[in-house]
Amino acid sequence: MDWSRLSEPFVAALIGALATIVTALVQLRISWRKELRERERGQPITRKSRRGPVIFVFALLIAAAVGGFALSQYFVSLRAGDRDELRADLQSKLAEINATALRLEQARTSERRVIETEVQRADASRLGEEGSAASVVVGPCKSEAKQECSEQSAPRVAVCARVPASATVKEVQLFVRSEDSKQPWSETRVQPGQDAGQARFAERFSERPEDDAAKQICQGFANWSRDKSRLARIVVKYAL
Repeated sequence: MDWSRLSEPFVAALIGALATIVTALVQLRISWRKELRERERGQPITRKSRRGPVIFVFALLIAAAVGGFALSQYFVSLRAGDRDELRADLQSKLAEINATALRLEQARTSERRVIETEVQRADASRLGEEGSAASVVVGPCKSEAKQECSEQSAPRVAVCARVPASATVKEVQLFVRSEDSKQPWSETRVQPGQDAGQARFAERFSERPEDDAAKQICQGFANWSRDKSRLARIVVKYAL
């Protein structure tokens, strides 16, 4: 028999019953020895004296049963109370764990948003340092009645680069080269208003709102060469 699988109330009742039986047996032995001594003395043994130990034993058995039942109920109530207390403690711990998990999730979400904002800001700053570029090809000047082309008669175009609406322009770099030239852009930079061989950028740039998120930075350009197409390029560097 596997004693480890017995419930606590059953074990308690079993112990109480065994204790009662042992007590009854001891009492029977004492009564039996008393009866023997009385016989040796020649004293008469009545029915009452004979029934006394038996009644006492039955009373003890009934008391043992009642006590064992009461003790088992007591242990059951203790186990129920411990179970309720354990359940309440587990529910409390679970609530604490859920609250902690929620705080951690909120912290991670907030931290992720901060990181994303910093990354976006860093990307925007990097793009601003690199600059927003735009270029346009301007064909040769074609005047009417074979008149000589001049800066005043040459058509003017606007070269526009797109930047964020909140951007502050730090610098507008200007570049001019022939359309078929392979010369590096770094070697073709010009200043605003500088003559670039029958071509010139305007001295100042202008801003044009595009939408709520962006605007355009534009620089005017004119090409009055009769035989050369020009590639005009601007790079707008900005800060946010």
